[in-house]
Amino acid sequence: MKFAITLVAMLLLITVSCAAVTVQLTVFCNGGVVYDNAVTLDKPNPTALDAIKASGVAYTGYDSEWGYFLTSIAGCNGAWGPAFYVNGAESPVGVSSYYLSDGDQLQFIGPNSESHLAGYLYLVGVPSAVAKGQPFRIKVMEKSAYSWGGYDRPSAGAEVIVGNMTFHTGSDGYTDDIVLETDAYFCVAAEKPGYIATYYFYGLPYIQCGIGGPYICSITGEGVGRVANIEYDEYSTVTGTGFSSCRSYFAVPSGAYPQVSSANRQKGSGKYHSERTVRQRPGGIDINTSAEMKYEPTSQQLLSRRLNYASRYGERISHKNYRAAAAFEENYYNLETIKREGFYNNSEKINFSLRSDFEGEAFLHGWSTEKDAFLSRRRFASEEILDQYIGRFSILERGTFPIVNTTSSTGNDSDENESMEYELLPCCTGGLANTSIEISKNSAYSCFCRRNI
Repeated sequence: MKFAITLVAMLLLITVSCAAVTVQLTVFCNGGVVYDNAVTLDKPNPTALDAIKASGVAYTGYDSEWGYFLTSIAGCNGAWGPAFYVNGAESPVGVSSYYLSDGDQLQFIGPNSESHLAGYLYLVGVPSAVAKGQPFRIKVMEKSAYSWGGYDRPSAGAEVIVGNMTFHTGSDGYTDDIVLETDAYFCVAAEKPGYIATYYFYGLPYIQCGIGGPYICSITGEGVGRVANIEYDEYSTVTGTGFSSCRSYFAVPSGAYPQVSSANRQKGSGKYHSERTVRQRPGGIDINTSAEMKYEPTSQQLLSRRLNYASRYGERISHKNYRAAAAFEENYYNLETIKREGFYNNSEKINFSLRSDFEGEAFLHGWSTEKDAFLSRRRFASEEILDQYIGRFSILERGTFPIVNTTSSTGNDSDENESMEYELLPCCTGGLANTSIEISKNSAYSCFCRRNI
């Protein structure tokens, strides 16, 4: 019996180790991309060196007592050879000792020599949210690709892109004051000749200005291999009377599973007006929607038959962020009337801003779970909101999921009496990031806060 179990385990191991893997191989030389292609390997335990060989890219190197030493790739060389990065971080082992996982990003950075150490840019002090008219500054740092014998210093003369505006850094690496005046989400990036731009390793962070709104971004290449920032762009409007049933689903894929997804479903009979703008990008999905519906029984003549429809309106808007283990959902049903609008940004986090006037039932649910955030390098706190309404309501709500757990790593995370600090709230601290809720029906909240999460 023990032998049979061992044999099954060995067969499973062989099956897993022989599964095909696909990786992306990118070479940066003097800050630019000189090679960028995907390669698939179907062999047991393939290494990064196997990927290089299978890609067909030109390379040179030699065997040493520490493994294979890569001296050049795609024409990029240097006395010390190109730096080897995996998924945006310097590899602790060489190309012949790194065993591939499906979806790996293999990045080679050069040229490297005593006179020139290739480098990349990263951002410091980017606020996640600002008020309209609130001044702030962004700092850009430049770091050598090799962690030893290199540099990590303020970057002078870097160009910082915030939405569709550009700013430049001084000798201290800081921009001048930046002021945003529009309710929107602004992407942030930095570029400098000879250095790898921030979006290649770190994606496009964004700043929520005010309550948020449309996504503003002039960057045309988010991440390696991206030829356009917008992969899908839609504006639609529908007006009519009758029966409607509409469903849409958008997802940003990452291998076999999506990174983020957003869905919308509307159904009912009566008077109908809806507008929607959708922008699907490599890093996320932005949706702005508005709808005005009034329930009425309707009928339609179809050949010799008259079809009658008496279906109360319902609408469901849901967003899931798998890499951050967060989700947010609005569900309206049994509606007599509804007039609502919403702005949603689903990328690194789920940002939402909604206003809804309705008569019927509504269920709003948002949650994040730290233990399930296995794809995230940051630590998030578990959080959940659960709101249910029956009657006639007017709701204004905005927020961000997940919230960031900034509790000291040396503290006891399980201490229920420990208060955690979060990002700036419009009316209180210690609660859900950037959230305010107003509910009209003989009562109103100026803010919704939680402590001791």
